[in-house]
Amino acid sequence: ERKKSLLRTTQGVLLGGSSIVLCLWTYLGLSSLSVVRMSEILGMFASTLFIILSGSPLSTISTVLKTKDSSSILGAFTAAQVTNTVLWSIYGLAVKDRFVWGPNLIGLVLGLMQLALKLMFPSAKKIEEPVV
Repeated sequence: ERKKSLLRTTQGVLLGGSSIVLCLWTYLGLSSLSVVRMSEILGMFASTLFIILSGSPLSTISTVLKTKDSSSILGAFTAAQVTNTVLWSIYGLAVKDRFVWGPNLIGLVLGLMQLALKLMFPSAKKIEEPVV
């Protein structure tokens, strides 16, 4: 029953997300907005999605704090996120693009929060982490 519920939730998120993207692109394609304004809208949309993606591992924060076990947070993924967001933040600041440095600095803070949880509450059991 839990698997069915999870599957339905996943399907709903995918369908809803796809619908939002389709509506946004349709609106932009049919509108008479300037290219600069379209770029700003797409930049905000992409930034929002990236911040949600960066923070998604923190959805288990209550479990980690209750059990004092961070096995629900993948260490390799966290390390990759921190490295990725540091590099993109540096690049975004160098080219002065707020749609690059802005969400990546937020993603860096979220990644460091995950890393802090991994260090404060080591995994109680060994989980096979994917090779990156």
